[in-house]
Amino acid sequence: MSRLDGKKSDAIHGDIQLSLDPSCYWDKSFFETEIRSIFRQSWISVGRFDRVPNRGDYLALEVGGIPLIITRDDAGNLNALANSCRHRGTQLLDPGRGHCQRIICPFHGWSYALDGSLLSAPKMSGVADFDLATYPLQRIPVEVRAGFIFVDPLGQAGDIDDWLGDFEALHMPWDISRLLTGYDTSLEVGCNWKAFLEVFNEYYHLPKVHPKSFSLYYATPDPGDQVRGNFATQFGRHQGTRSVAKVSDGSKPLPIFPGLKGRNRNGTRYTWLFPGLSFAVSSDALWSFIVEPLSPERTRVTLGVCFAPEVMQEDDFAERLAPYRQRMQEGLQEDLEVLKRQQHGLTSPLAHPGPYAPVLEDSVQQFHGWLRHRLPTIT
Repeated sequence: MSRLDGKKSDAIHGDIQLSLDPSCYWDKSFFETEIRSIFRQSWISVGRFDRVPNRGDYLALEVGGIPLIITRDDAGNLNALANSCRHRGTQLLDPGRGHCQRIICPFHGWSYALDGSLLSAPKMSGVADFDLATYPLQRIPVEVRAGFIFVDPLGQAGDIDDWLGDFEALHMPWDISRLLTGYDTSLEVGCNWKAFLEVFNEYYHLPKVHPKSFSLYYATPDPGDQVRGNFATQFGRHQGTRSVAKVSDGSKPLPIFPGLKGRNRNGTRYTWLFPGLSFAVSSDALWSFIVEPLSPERTRVTLGVCFAPEVMQEDDFAERLAPYRQRMQEGLQEDLEVLKRQQHGLTSPLAHPGPYAPVLEDSVQQFHGWLRHRLPTIT
């Protein structure tokens, strides 16, 4: 039974629940269905709130193949706008982050405020009944929860708090809404988006893929939490060190998050907010991955690592950040090596679904159940 919706949602082979069919990781038609029915009809995170911290800042990107702009307008409000001119549809801004006073179409010069309102349209005064107010950029629902920016690309995902359910309350001990980004980076990886997030959310691979790093620091995790909302989450205790985000080079970990108590001080909570955001929050740092599916076998990944604001203000923060950054990069490279092998193996006509390891692949199993519920045609 799925913890998410109470409905039987996993493929059953006898009494054994099986993973997704391998074709779900390479079939073009299935990929297109995911984009239409999942990424365009869900609340999708586009990063932390401090990606657009100041008035005039913007972030241009695609969500489910739809070009969007996230802006911080002159009043300090956050906006999500279609990155398509209302005149003849030209893409207004190139992908990436930037700063501007207004958004100007490179084709015919229509000019928009950062809240999307049309400010000027050259040589259109002769058009009968032409009114600037009639042609603002299309607005997209946008919200901030737990410090993450979320957009609903087609406005069909419903109320965000219904979507998130217990998400914010469950992560309250870490007060993640206040954490700031210490560094972030984007890269393209040669695997399906699901495979990338699955490996981040399971413990089963640790001894083989990370034998000299993460596998040394984690004890057997708790069973996955029973939750209300579109996510899976699982807590794992540490062994031998309270912070697994650093290399074993003798450097001291950063201070524990203020107010963190009990066993949360010596463990990590891994959370997968379906479909495309996953993060781990530990005693001293949060590291997150956001995926943008590019093709069935290609994914853009944004990695971010966040810390308490007061820690980032310390004079030696840059020096103390270095081991954390190194550990994340080492772990990522180890995962990417095995993901290349997995992606290749999944394309074999002899590949078949397999059973889940108890507890160690709990979040992966919960995600597969969620995906089957959203896409009932999956076998």
